[in-house]
Amino acid sequence: MSDATPHTVSPAPVSRDQIWASAVAVAVAADSVEQLRRCDVDRVVSLVDAADRTALTGWLIARRPDLAGAVAEALSALAQEAYA
Repeated sequence: MSDATPHTVSPAPVSRDQIWASAVAVAVAADSVEQLRRCDVDRVVSLVDAADRTALTGWLIARRPDLAGAVAEALSALAQEAYA
């Protein structure tokens, strides 16, 4: 028997792009950001914590500029909830 320690395999680093795409898929069961419906934007935005929200919304708007208004509405609603 060998005294060698078993090697562990580290997962490949996950990009922010993959993280946000996964968030979209989990939140609304959309296969991709291209299939994200306007009515589901608030659910996706509220899924992440405040520290990551700016990065997520920037990523979302960059890929779906047509949803910028829905993103702004979702952020406004979250801000109002925070101060209610």
